[in-house]
Amino acid sequence: MDKGYIENGFIVDLTNTKKTSEIIYELSRILDMPESKEKHICLKLGSVDLSETELTSIKSLVEVMESQLAFISTSSATTLESATALDIKISEFTEQVEAPSFENKEEEPASEVSNALDNIFGDEAAPTPIKAESQEIHPVLQHDEIIAEQMVEDEIREQNNVEISAQKVEAESLPTLYLRKTIRSGQSISSDGNIVVIGDVNPGSEIIAKGDITVWGILGGIAHAGSDGNNYARIRALKLNPVQIRIGEVFARRPDTINLPYIQKSSEYVPEEAFTYKGSIVIRKIHEES
Repeated sequence: MDKGYIENGFIVDLTNTKKTSEIIYELSRILDMPESKEKHICLKLGSVDLSETELTSIKSLVEVMESQLAFISTSSATTLESATALDIKISEFTEQVEAPSFENKEEEPASEVSNALDNIFGDEAAPTPIKAESQEIHPVLQHDEIIAEQMVEDEIREQNNVEISAQKVEAESLPTLYLRKTIRSGQSISSDGNIVVIGDVNPGSEIIAKGDITVWGILGGIAHAGSDGNNYARIRALKLNPVQIRIGEVFARRPDTINLPYIQKSSEYVPEEAFTYKGSIVIRKIHEES
């Protein structure tokens, strides 16, 4: 297995969970999706401590849901010991991609690509959301229809905040990695800069960036922007349909009532943008006519 990819893999990120019951709930919900069936599950467990019995139950759940547990990643010594005893593979599942320097002209996108992205996503016309007030987990993506006026008022109050300004400048100064390909299920891409994907990000894959993430296609996998804790990073795509999404320290997932693993291709997409607002992740249309 190449580092950062597993054949027929499906990544499930449960690093936000704090106890076994949350793991079981989240895992069963995700594995119930059609796109996760008969896959090699790559389970990211974070720091939660699991006994052999608990880990056996999780493995059995994966198998009952018509999949196989390929390996887990964990920062818990207890879980690591349990996995070793049960002969469950441990892996650090990430493909670190070095962000190119702006001075490296060969790494810059073709002018037509840059122009097309500018035409689709445009400049930052709307005010930047205020800093998230808490780090609690918000389980449902919220669509923004009513907070624009309040955001303007908040932006005026916060415009002199040095911390916010520093994070904005830092994000804008990061180099950008351009990937002209579809990110397949089982792939994990990570970069210290911004990431632009010219193609789709399929369910079961993940992209992690310290800066912004832009997908010129359908975003159906896991996306984590501002991975170093910057809650002012943004995620943009022609169509946002992620299983899980993170911006800085704020987490959200697709609502249980929505199970749309595949989005029909269309030439009439209205680009969407995800950002944080008062500790929640908000999704809005870009260039939407009023």
